[in-house]
Amino acid sequence: MLNPKQKKVAFELKGNTIVSASPGTGKTKTLVARAQKKLESMPKNMSLALITYTNAGADEISSRLYVEEKDIFIGTIHRFCLEFILRPFSWIYSWHKPRIVTYNELNEFIEINSEIDFGKTPLDELSKLKRLLNGELDKSIQFINIESLEYIAELYYDFLNRKKAIDFNEILFRSYKIISENAFVSQSLANKFYEISVDEFQDTNIFQYEILKAINAVNKCTFFIVGDEKQKIYKFAGAIDNAFVNASKDFKAVIENLDVTYRSTTNIINGYSCLFADHPKLQNESKYKNEDCKIVISVTNKDDNNFYIEKSIKTLIEKHNVSLSEIAILTTSWMDAYFISKALRKKYDVVGLGALPHKASNSSTFSVIKCLSKFLFLPNIKNLRVIRRNVEFHALENNIILAEKELTHKVNSLITNFSKINVQCSLNEGLNLLMILFEDIFKIDNSDIKEILNNIQEEEGNVWTFEKYLKTLSGIDGITINTIHQAKGLEYEVVLLNGVSEYKIPYQKYLGRQGNNYLYEELTDENLENGRTLLYVGMSRAKILLILIHNWKPSLFISTIKKINT
Repeated sequence: MLNPKQKKVAFELKGNTIVSASPGTGKTKTLVARAQKKLESMPKNMSLALITYTNAGADEISSRLYVEEKDIFIGTIHRFCLEFILRPFSWIYSWHKPRIVTYNELNEFIEINSEIDFGKTPLDELSKLKRLLNGELDKSIQFINIESLEYIAELYYDFLNRKKAIDFNEILFRSYKIISENAFVSQSLANKFYEISVDEFQDTNIFQYEILKAINAVNKCTFFIVGDEKQKIYKFAGAIDNAFVNASKDFKAVIENLDVTYRSTTNIINGYSCLFADHPKLQNESKYKNEDCKIVISVTNKDDNNFYIEKSIKTLIEKHNVSLSEIAILTTSWMDAYFISKALRKKYDVVGLGALPHKASNSSTFSVIKCLSKFLFLPNIKNLRVIRRNVEFHALENNIILAEKELTHKVNSLITNFSKINVQCSLNEGLNLLMILFEDIFKIDNSDIKEILNNIQEEEGNVWTFEKYLKTLSGIDGITINTIHQAKGLEYEVVLLNGVSEYKIPYQKYLGRQGNNYLYEELTDENLENGRTLLYVGMSRAKILLILIHNWKPSLFISTIKKINT
């Protein structure tokens, strides 16, 4: 059942619609209801597109939507651009068919240019290289070797051209160039799609925005735009300012607000609402609204932080009967999550990307492995559809053309042979067997799994079984340990938010030590707002109990929260 405001935006508003949805107000439910309604009236020769910010978001929508034989796209903006702009229209500029640069190729570039200082995380540095709308190099990026930025960029783009490959930033630039310089492209897309829905719109970057705006200018298909400006946590990735205000003008639509929330206690809602002076008044219809659990604010130090977390979890489980799957520990960095999970996994099952022995990967291979893992422990039609969608994108990313029967065959082969792997083997052995399986089915070298193998902490490779890895990756039946960024859109009965301390929220870069003093960068207005939105997202994941943990120097936001937490 939808409430009146949800019904209005899902069923009653016919043209372009923009929805601002605060935490727990049913954003995804409303988006899916709108899509389901559009499918009923969509002409046979047209399609529906639902564009998400992450693969996880696409998986969630895909699992909820009943599609039958309708033509529908569900995926990220990068996948949308690959499938509907780059693949069919790259010929305009005599570009090669789009293929994503591999991990091995990136490492080859670093080895070839070994005299260049790329810092401790060279692949992360390379991912910062991007162009402006006019095609010139973006020189505003925070690059470790800023003096050689132009020289490195020239080498890098030449390397990609020789390899006939592109990276994710180049997907967006080339797509924008095609659509902005060739009116027939935006016209063909507007004629193809009945409606284009865009989720998490607050994190849209300038390329995404201009691509969508060009399609809208044809005035043929409609747009359904949803998100929450207060949850803009990807500013570092280029999220534009005032996305909703600008879209209201450019897409000629009034901003509709969803303000009935169904997730948290009143205390938690008051806690995250106080972070914004102009926060909208929310009507709380959560089943937990009358639970009088105050936000717990605790001080720990480096030596007893993990002990405090472990003690808290023991109390939650033994005295309050909270299930492991309803507990989440969220941090500001993967490294913090990793050390917490390393301490806890001796006594409890821990799951989630923050509990893995390596950083999460953005590759399509990793997404396929993740959904295969979930299907292994929870086999159902919903998870099977997610596997199919991710296999389809993996093929697209690697420029593999699959007919419908071929796609079905590869999905079935992958699931069948994946289930035959002896999960009691070591992690390294299991991943190597998986790499052989992927290469056999897709007939290409798979360097993404090599990247995972190379990033596993050395001492961890010997103590992890493949089964333990897959169970952790599945996210089923365990305490979730994740970064706040990766927990976006999720919710738990209990959330322990770790590291709500000065210099972490908001973030200030460590500069070094002078005598007994630790030096940090000055706090900028931008970092202040980034910290505010990050804390807001973390706090609003909790349904019943929220525990904020800081060291001897609390975040500047703690004092504000304490004032209303009485």
